[in-house]
Amino acid sequence: MSTRLGCTVVVLVSTLGSAAVADESSPPDLEGLAAPRALAPKEAKALPAAVRLVWTDPAGAATAVAPWARREAQALLRKMGVRVSWRRGDARELSRPEEVRVILLDRAAAREPGVPVLGATPPDFEVAPFVWVHLPCVGSAIGLGASRPGARLESRDARAFGIAVGRVIAHEVVHAVAPAVPHGTGLMSASLSRRLLTADRIPFDPEVGLAVRAALRGDNPLSRPDTGVLAAATAGEEPPR
Repeated sequence: MSTRLGCTVVVLVSTLGSAAVADESSPPDLEGLAAPRALAPKEAKALPAAVRLVWTDPAGAATAVAPWARREAQALLRKMGVRVSWRRGDARELSRPEEVRVILLDRAAAREPGVPVLGATPPDFEVAPFVWVHLPCVGSAIGLGASRPGARLESRDARAFGIAVGRVIAHEVVHAVAPAVPHGTGLMSASLSRRLLTADRIPFDPEVGLAVRAALRGDNPLSRPDTGVLAAATAGEEPPR
């Protein structure tokens, strides 16, 4: 089934603080927009070209697809020359420098009517970097339709959904650590279509890896984009939820 629905990956201008993190034992934070508790004391700077990602799934909505999502995001960032580690966040902890919180939200979002948002990243952070991934929009983009993403999926569908989520995560992490990197082609397309989200491989420009590694070393030769919001839409294959 085919529609003209667009899917958007958007970089939001915001000075919101870092969202609170939670695991399955913590009260759900469906919005993922809670104010940061506090800034943790500075830690030793991470090794060059290394990033620590914090898996934050307040409602447990991505539990069924988490292994595929984490592996896909990690594999893509490794291809950029970045060493990746994951840990699970907790709502009671303090924000930690040198980490990027990946917040999986079980709610849809739209840039405008009919243009769902797959992921979003503020270009500036008061505490520590964080990104959002809107699971229902990613599910719809790959053809899950009205089914609840990550719940009661066949193994093949769960794997496909996890890979798609991992690609959105990798896209947003690039924006979080190297906000000067513009939208481009492949992984860094402004809109990630069903084809890009489900293909055997998803390409990216070599310059992306160079910019990410430079940013992680604290050397970012590119200026931040002048525009407030980077967003675009592309033809989608599936209807909205």
